Amino acid sequence: METASKNPKKYKKSTRFRQITGIFMKYNVLPNIMKQTRPEEVRQAFEELGPTFIKIGQMLSVRTDILPPSYTDELKKLQDSVKTDDYSEVKRIIEEETGHPLSELFSTFEETPIASASMGQIHRATLQSGELVAVKVQHVGIREGIMLDLSLLERALPLIKYIPESKVIDLKNIFMEIKQSLQKELDALQEAANGQRFFELNDGWDIIKVPKMYLDYSTSKVLVMSFVEGKSIRSFFKDTTKAKEHPKLRKEFGDTLVRNFIKQVFEDGFFHADPHPGNIFVLKTEGGTQETRATKEHRLHKDFEQSGLEFLYREEEPLPPYRLIYLDFGMMGQLSEGTIKKLTAVMDSLYRNNSKATGRAILQICRQIGPMDEEQFYEQLGTLLDRNYGVSIGELNLQTLFLQVIAICHENNLQVPQEVTMLVKAVVTFEGMIRELDPDISLVEISAPFAQKYFTEKIDWSMELKRAALDMLYSAKAAPQIPSRALDVLDDLAKGKSKVNVELKRQDELLSRIEGMVNRLVIGLILSALIIGSSLLVEFHDGLTGQFVSILGILGYGIAFFAILFLIYDIWRKHRKRKK
Repeated sequence: METASKNPKKYKKSTRFRQITGIFMKYNVLPNIMKQTRPEEVRQAFEELGPTFIKIGQMLSVRTDILPPSYTDELKKLQDSVKTDDYSEVKRIIEEETGHPLSELFSTFEETPIASASMGQIHRATLQSGELVAVKVQHVGIREGIMLDLSLLERALPLIKYIPESKVIDLKNIFMEIKQSLQKELDALQEAANGQRFFELNDGWDIIKVPKMYLDYSTSKVLVMSFVEGKSIRSFFKDTTKAKEHPKLRKEFGDTLVRNFIKQVFEDGFFHADPHPGNIFVLKTEGGTQETRATKEHRLHKDFEQSGLEFLYREEEPLPPYRLIYLDFGMMGQLSEGTIKKLTAVMDSLYRNNSKATGRAILQICRQIGPMDEEQFYEQLGTLLDRNYGVSIGELNLQTLFLQVIAICHENNLQVPQEVTMLVKAVVTFEGMIRELDPDISLVEISAPFAQKYFTEKIDWSMELKRAALDMLYSAKAAPQIPSRALDVLDDLAKGKSKVNVELKRQDELLSRIEGMVNRLVIGLILSALIIGSSLLVEFHDGLTGQFVSILGILGYGIAFFAILFLIYDIWRKHRKRKK
């Protein structure tokens, strides 16, 4: 018999499984999440279970698309309780990962970490070239621990179906999303590549700054980037010493962040998918700044005798002495050119308050996975948009709006693509931060010029002109035939030859009910024949043969009796279902 000591890995796995199930049962984690009750118990359970569950809780704290505010607010209280690793362990990991001695890579390296989170800890260091950097090193054994917890949770997923409330929230789908996110966050090289691309697209855009990534020094467990000082945007505005500056700065920061986020989505197709206040820092620049930004552009043309010259004149103003710095590039979203085009159509139609055009744009984005009633879809969407159009972000609950739009899509068998789902989550997270800064900022109003600019730049005018010319040509050809066709219609009406086509909604449901009624009628006729036949058999008397025939008759009675009971139960069940 194999003992646990001979197989420590198996022992560790079984011990951890018992620990997880014990704490889940102690705090009723699954029932609480599915019923969306007692969030404080779920937070306590996640804190007891350690890094993996703390990280899962932090991810769920921004999932306002599936959890109510009481839950997200409670999960935001989750604190990383991971102990910092000894300097000797950090030094070993860096040297094993890079293949170089620590002293060869850095001229200085602070042994005490400046910050520690569930996934890793950050040390301040200086490269041999003299550049100040932040070195993020994964905790010892964190990768193995997270992968173990994920494998145990994945094995336990089939048991969820036995929980009565399991239909309220799709835990399986949520788990798969969290698993993918955690696996990406465990790869520091992926985060470094994301950060470098984000740096190239956004660093220096207005007052936006992005730390530079040092790809040559980074590995799957070590991330090296330029050192960033400052405070999180939430902590910055809690500082009472700058209270007089706050109203103006809140508006300016909110406006800049919204414009930059819209630019990430519509121009870059590459956006920060987790833009919460902890991932955006504020830095006050020392002394005056020589950097400026354009406020207006004027194009001037001067004609001469033989030629002409064009001038571009820009009005500029100095940048304010603050910088907004993006951090943490583990979760990033990417949009294809086709998806961006469809999203711009949605934003443009929202801005023009054209619910019909919005519906058409949404239909282009989604994939139909079943029967759909277009008239019902447009009616539901139009009612929703009419209620919410023109409302400022302070009054408009984007979380509720997105959930209602997605619910309408699901109800009409429309599947939202994953890349758009990630964008929706990012917007919901972003909306929460902007609400804190300036509740009067309108995302739709600011994004509309970007959508219109995209249409102007991307549209193929020559192709559009050709299509318009062809449409006009077809219309011109058809115009002379209109009077004769109108006379034909009137003639048919006068002779009683006209036909009216009636479109029935939910034809499948109607046909299914008719089919059920016909089936019951047929079964009723068969049962009637069975009862009459059985009665004749029971009345048959002719010795031994008569006894056998009588038994067949009684058997027929029994079959008819149970069939009638089943029909009565089926009618009662369907009636009860319709009442619900």
